[in-house]
Amino acid sequence: MDFSKGALNALNYAIDVALMTESEVIMLWVDSSIEGKFPGEKNEIRNDAKIELKTIIDTRTSEHEALQISYKLKKGKVYQEIASLAKNVDADLVIVGTHGIGGFEEFWVGSNTFKIISYSPCPVISVRTDFVLGGSIKKIILPIDDSFETTKKVPMAAKIAQAFKADILILRIYESELPSIRKKTDVYVKDTIRFLKTKSINVEEAPCSSNNIPKSIVKYAEKAEADLIVIMTDQDKATSDIIMGMNSQQIINRSSIPILSVKPDKMEF
Repeated sequence: MDFSKGALNALNYAIDVALMTESEVIMLWVDSSIEGKFPGEKNEIRNDAKIELKTIIDTRTSEHEALQISYKLKKGKVYQEIASLAKNVDADLVIVGTHGIGGFEEFWVGSNTFKIISYSPCPVISVRTDFVLGGSIKKIILPIDDSFETTKKVPMAAKIAQAFKADILILRIYESELPSIRKKTDVYVKDTIRFLKTKSINVEEAPCSSNNIPKSIVKYAEKAEADLIVIMTDQDKATSDIIMGMNSQQIINRSSIPILSVKPDKMEF
């Protein structure tokens, strides 16, 4: 929580999710600044942040009696402090505000959003500043490709779908024309459908073949008026979990719909 428009919008989303799932919201303010030029400047900033956080809590709890919301103040690097707190409180989700970018910026690795997603010990929902529909989730887009890790995001998608009584729309991703490669995708889709039906989740599926998979996924999600897209953080085989996969970054940057990013080593299918 840095009190920016994006952070406040993410908070609105987090509150909606928390009320639907009877969860607690913890706002985290991180002092990532270097030493101030004036004596007492850092304490003044910290005190101002504390006052603002308390005001937010008073306002939101008066609006929602059932809301459990608190705050923490930390100092350090934003993504490291978020990851540390998430681990310490055994968080189920991190929800963070972001903004879309284009052009060559789209391929720049290193923004706080990408680092938060890469370092987080739990799944992360990134919410664009211009997304204003709240945290009501009725349709979830679930891309499935031919990678071994592709189904490891399915259990988390299922949990969200069950919590919100949402439908899941599986995108059958074909990145190759080879029948043997396409067959792998078909097998993973079939396994996913079987798993989701054991959870009593309504499932639909559609093929997606394109030279620009991230763009096609986002376009399909927007056309379907979906509320959430579930992806893996390294879906294009990133060599390090500190660096997100390029496809993941492009989907997050392009999508006006919130993205749930899941690490492959955090969920088992």
